Amino acid sequence: MGRTLSFGQLQQALVRGALEPVYLFEGAEEFFHEEGFRLLEAAALPAGTAVTDRDALRGAEIALPALLDLAETYPMGGGRRLIVVRQADDLRADDLEPLKAYLARPNPRTCLVFSDAKFDGRRGLGRALAAGGVRVDCAPLDETRTALWVRERLRGGGFGISAELAEAITAGYAGGGLAGLDAELSKLMSALGAPRPVEPKDLAILAGVPRVEDAFRVAMQAIRGERGEAVAATRALLRAGEDPVRMLGGISWYVRNALRARSAAARRVPPRELRSLYDIDPGRIERFEREVGRADVAGLRETLALCLRADRELKGQGAKDPAHALERLIHGAGRHRGGRG
Repeated sequence: MGRTLSFGQLQQALVRGALEPVYLFEGAEEFFHEEGFRLLEAAALPAGTAVTDRDALRGAEIALPALLDLAETYPMGGGRRLIVVRQADDLRADDLEPLKAYLARPNPRTCLVFSDAKFDGRRGLGRALAAGGVRVDCAPLDETRTALWVRERLRGGGFGISAELAEAITAGYAGGGLAGLDAELSKLMSALGAPRPVEPKDLAILAGVPRVEDAFRVAMQAIRGERGEAVAATRALLRAGEDPVRMLGGISWYVRNALRARSAAARRVPPRELRSLYDIDPGRIERFEREVGRADVAGLRETLALCLRADRELKGQGAKDPAHALERLIHGAGRHRGGRG
């Protein structure tokens, strides 16, 4: 053992029936921890498995010797025993030699799972588990991988969605975590009913991103130099309770895509190559060409840099007033709108 799997690799392994005797779930994305436990239970414990073959513990509730005794105990039925230890960093472990001995020869009829979103890998316990078990990486996804996760989640339910709309959902739900986003996507699929492609108007169903189109409009106005309109719209959205970080996520998404569209147009990329080079189609280029007016590539790059600065401010590095951080972004974007006619 002593290897690391992504969450996707764990899913693939379980589909193949490859179940390991010891796992360490480590990383801040709680959704991966809980979903992983569900998948492991489905793989390890067939329907009708005795309740006594399932154990859910917290690290502070049991000492290491008692846990290892439990892991060595064979299940009541003919299958496996599943033991999940949440908050495993609190596990009392004065002597790690029994753990190392177990990891060297684990009970093949037990699946022992250690989980902690803030596990201290520098401690002896963390090092022993990382060396002797299979580590599952539960780190949060970046925006690109979250958008891909959104597409896969909806496709799994039979619902198609374009890359553009998946990115819009991700931008509007920035910082919300996958558990909340998964619940919203489930609600979306339930509301739509029969499987079909997701349309832009459908995003209003999502509680986390109901105003994403308004954030896009603010971005368009800022890029075009319509600062008064953009500031007024931003203030109205904040008064209505819109989260400033999610607003910024929508603005940043729009700027990134406007930059891609303008770069592709400036290079006169043949339509057949747009998807492979820029992940964009001719229709989106035409849309952004209409909407962003005189903005050029250099100006859009400057605006994207301003979005990154605003992100740092909103997340605790200097913004006493979120409205001021967003307004500085708007005014800066207007100054960098470029000279295209």
